[in-house]
Amino acid sequence: MSTMYQPSSVFPCVKLFWFFIISTVVRNVSAYIVDNNPYRHFVTLDQHGKYELEWLVDWDQKSVIFNVTVATKGYVGFGLARKGKMSGADIVIGGVNSRGKPYFTDRHAIGNQLPVIDTSQDWTLHTAWEKGNKTFLSFSRPFDTCDADHDLPITDDTMTIIWSYSEKDDELQYHFQNRGGYDVYILDPDLVPRKIDKVYQKTHRTETTDIRVFQMTRRIVMPVEDTTYWCSFHKTPTSRKNHIVGWRTVLPKESDVRHIHHMTLYRCAAPPGASADSLFEGLYRSGGGECYLLDSPSHLLTQYCKEPIHVWAIGGRAIFFPEHVGLPISESGSDYFMLQTHYDNPNLLPNLKISVTLEAFYTDKLRPNDVGMLQLGQSIPGSTSIVIPPSSLDHVIYGHCAGACTERMIPKGGVKAFAAFLHTHTSGRGVRYLHRRGNEDLKWIANDNNYNSKFQQFRILHEERRILPGDQLLQRCVYDTTDRNGTVVVGGFSTQEEMCTGYMYIYPRSPEFARCRSESRDETYLNRLGIENTTWNQTRRKMVITSPTQFAGLSVNDYVNNFIEWDIETRKAFQREHKLSPQISQCPRFTSSISVPQRALNLQGRLERGTSLRDTVRVRGFVAPTKNTIIDSDFEHVSINPIGILQYKQAPQCLRDLRKKTLRKN
Repeated sequence: MSTMYQPSSVFPCVKLFWFFIISTVVRNVSAYIVDNNPYRHFVTLDQHGKYELEWLVDWDQKSVIFNVTVATKGYVGFGLARKGKMSGADIVIGGVNSRGKPYFTDRHAIGNQLPVIDTSQDWTLHTAWEKGNKTFLSFSRPFDTCDADHDLPITDDTMTIIWSYSEKDDELQYHFQNRGGYDVYILDPDLVPRKIDKVYQKTHRTETTDIRVFQMTRRIVMPVEDTTYWCSFHKTPTSRKNHIVGWRTVLPKESDVRHIHHMTLYRCAAPPGASADSLFEGLYRSGGGECYLLDSPSHLLTQYCKEPIHVWAIGGRAIFFPEHVGLPISESGSDYFMLQTHYDNPNLLPNLKISVTLEAFYTDKLRPNDVGMLQLGQSIPGSTSIVIPPSSLDHVIYGHCAGACTERMIPKGGVKAFAAFLHTHTSGRGVRYLHRRGNEDLKWIANDNNYNSKFQQFRILHEERRILPGDQLLQRCVYDTTDRNGTVVVGGFSTQEEMCTGYMYIYPRSPEFARCRSESRDETYLNRLGIENTTWNQTRRKMVITSPTQFAGLSVNDYVNNFIEWDIETRKAFQREHKLSPQISQCPRFTSSISVPQRALNLQGRLERGTSLRDTVRVRGFVAPTKNTIIDSDFEHVSINPIGILQYKQAPQCLRDLRKKTLRKN
């Protein structure tokens, strides 16, 4: 039975010019308030605190109520847009005039001019008043007004709330002096506690003071390189079991926001016969090193830090868990975490001092269920699995988690997913998690058809989703490269390259498994590219061709941009291969009851960093690793995007149009 969040329930640095400061700080959290309705949201939209917004999702009426309190005696503007674009935005303008009479109009934007009044007024004004220097408006709108020409439906996709205000009622003009935008998932539940203050003390909330927070802080001078992945180590302040119940990333300066792309936090585990302190205490005190540029074996011991426990990316805000789940830490003494941070410096700016703090909120009041994380999508960013033809519009790539993988990963009773994170780089335009059981395509676990790579939020699901052994999970990513000057975009670590990956929080936790991703090794697909073999070049940070010999030494990026003629038929065939070719799903076991030889760990570490076609043999049309590179002999399985099953489609939201169609049929 699915649970829905109802409104009524609830070592030294390898580069001498870097300096770094890594710290862990523990502090008590002052009293927090927790809203008992996860669909009531509060946010201050401007940096001066003059425009406050509250909204409430009414699932019974399929509508949203918005309340705005603005420090002005003039008019107030509010609207909904796609990716912050003014053109096509759905806008209302209202206020109280000098005679004390409210005014309110439903409008739409058609360009760089004053929004035009709609012929169909679909927003409803409930209350308007002006007191002192503040104006308050309460208004609502259905999820879908059925006005396809002038209104934007409110869906599970990213939307931008656009706001404005003026000091006077009669100064209605296009370029408002006081204006801005705020990206958000309007319909998502929000479980983040809010500090008690005068504004909210009278609302129906519960107070909690048992939460503490430890802060993992890093300050560095960023190198003059396009992309840097840095791994630092952090130690939990607890020595007995606690539960992490929430996360928040703090970026103090605008430059921090611009140059940190994403972070992934991994739990480290010592192998049998070794202690965590003996392996990781020195790394914790050292500051870490570059994750993907070190020769194997890595002195960072990244091979022992495989279990992802949190991820944050650009634009992401805080996330807190439902009250029945918590992420366990310090079950056998202090835990060590490895924080992988992606620094982005495409303009190669020098002397950039960057700071970031990842906050983990934890409690010793244990919740009923232990949380784990599952990583999905495409396996190796630098492999040939992601190749997007030049000037492509809506090119689709899939990442697979085979049914044979979930059969071995997931316990007999299944697991429940309660939160999802979708991730691409700058060319991503739409992402979703598909869920298939047998010959049935179930409702999507998560979806965003208006994906914005600058707003990547870990989302609490409306309904928890049970995933059973044998279920197939696919991540579908849609890309638009029409703004890339006719170049092919390939998979890679840089934000100018692409990824198709994501995470889900699940319970109960299975610490042995946390990764189920895929890559394309089908011979038909590789022959269409004309590539036989590749290897990872650490100096260039790219996949480099080793055969055929006439292209040896070329990066995959250079080859696909200069030696393939991307005509219409080639594009179509390549898209079919991306959708329908078999892929190899990888679901490695992270722990073992016996020690793993260091050589084997190093080989698998190299394989996971991108040697997708190295040390391989061909088996039945696929390229599979040789036996001496495999620790877990059952960690790879063939997966196919099934043909002939009924594809799941979202129900229409515009009930008026649906009724019209029904009447015509009758």
